Amino acid sequence: MTAGSRGIAVLDVDGTLTPSMLGLELLRTLDQDGVCRATDRNALRILVERSRSERGTTYARTVADANAGFAAVLAGLPTAHVADAARRTWRRVEGDLFPFVPSLLSTLRGHGLHIVLLSGSPHEVIRAMAAHLGVRTCQGAVMAAPGGVYNGRVRLPTGVPGVKRRALGTLLRGHRIDFARSYALGNTDADAEILRLVGVPVAYEPDRGLRERAGRADWPIADRHSVVARTRAALHGAEQGAHPAHGHR
Repeated sequence: MTAGSRGIAVLDVDGTLTPSMLGLELLRTLDQDGVCRATDRNALRILVERSRSERGTTYARTVADANAGFAAVLAGLPTAHVADAARRTWRRVEGDLFPFVPSLLSTLRGHGLHIVLLSGSPHEVIRAMAAHLGVRTCQGAVMAAPGGVYNGRVRLPTGVPGVKRRALGTLLRGHRIDFARSYALGNTDADAEILRLVGVPVAYEPDRGLRERAGRADWPIADRHSVVARTRAALHGAEQGAHPAHGHR
């Protein structure tokens, strides 16, 4: 490890740590508050579900459309209301967190890694989740809100390919990161840009695109039953200077 540097653990959220799509759950809360229409929520749900089967520029365009649609729904709402709705949303869905998550976080912390939550869901609900998990560093999609009121524009679309890596660079600015001993966990092809950065990547219940990439790169593939054991083995291998433990389900 480079002197003065540290390893990080970058974790995707939706479909990786929780089955819930947290952005859609936040819209459900806003719908219950009477400030979001069910038709808007359903339209965004369709976009999100469609993106799961797409790749390349088509995927990027659909994700960008979903971000734009979410920003349009928030237009005119005060940030304080949405932040409160995000906290209430997380309290409602925190029980959906996959059972392996506490053990995974404990394992990563035990290896001295600084945990980062990096998600395409809105930052407000990712921040609420991070606070619950004791994670200090997180980033979700950011909607513009000059003067404390959302204006219908997207400022940081973290779900769009290429943006997660830039967002991570911004989060870590001023810190020396030892990427060789760092870890990343993701479940879609959009997470590949982060998995490629680190010495210990794990593809979690990957979609078709990520499974193909993982096969070519010989990345470990894990499911909810094996992810903690695979993570421990891969981290141990990295610390011993060996190639991370591989193997597919």
